[in-house]
Amino acid sequence: MTTKGGKAIREDAARALALARRGENARALRAAAEALRGASQSRTVMGQARIELEFRLREMVEALAVTSEVAAVDPAGRLAYKKGQEGKLAIFFDALAQKAETAREGAEEAARAAARQEAEELMRQARQAVAVGEYPAARRLLNTLCERHPARPGVWRESGELLSGAGFPMDALPFFDKAIEADRRDGQAYIAAADACREGGEPGKAEKYLKGAVKYIGGTPAAYLAMARLFVAGRKWDKAHDAVQSLAALAPGHPEVAALFAEILPRVGMDGGAARRSGKPIVIDFPKF
Repeated sequence: MTTKGGKAIREDAARALALARRGENARALRAAAEALRGASQSRTVMGQARIELEFRLREMVEALAVTSEVAAVDPAGRLAYKKGQEGKLAIFFDALAQKAETAREGAEEAARAAARQEAEELMRQARQAVAVGEYPAARRLLNTLCERHPARPGVWRESGELLSGAGFPMDALPFFDKAIEADRRDGQAYIAAADACREGGEPGKAEKYLKGAVKYIGGTPAAYLAMARLFVAGRKWDKAHDAVQSLAALAPGHPEVAALFAEILPRVGMDGGAARRSGKPIVIDFPKF
């Protein structure tokens, strides 16, 4: 086993003191245990250097003796550094650190559970408000939900989808924008935002969101399907054809491909509009019988 030198042990002790001063007691106890363990195993630190090291260790132990973790098991305040007992002190501090870490993890999990419960309750209330037509109350609840729990996965998008589904697509748009800001690769948020713009009579904005989806997450069947629907609704037949072609290339068996082509091809020609875009007349080759 590689033993630590005096410099490394002093650094561990200094770190323990600094952590204790910041109130990070569990980490301080771990660092103190490491310093004490190093001192118990060291056979190279001797003479004046050893005396100075023991002074640092004594200072460290005195600082940790007043922490709540130590006081809980030593209310009389009898803990002190003793030469030759470094190994035992290291074991003691490690045990206290483990106990403190377990308690902290339990408290953090309890806090997360309480946050999840509150978020779920706010969403439940918002859904209930929508169900009975109390839309201003629903918006207030959704704003509260997102403000208190912005890191909850999907919270911005889910809130926007609730408003959009209730018939307020443009009110939902800021929520979708927040969802995209939180995660540039949230493809569902781009498509939901595009759908909201399309429903709200803003096809230009819808197209920008769909282009953003392709830029940040790449072309996906969902993105190209949304593009195709948008362009069909706007009677942009050439663009609609290109979107369906991309959809068909990615998902040849997609159930909407055939119906979209059936609607688009009569308007662009069997060549997909290439001749019209080039200014040449469209020539359709009919099969020979």
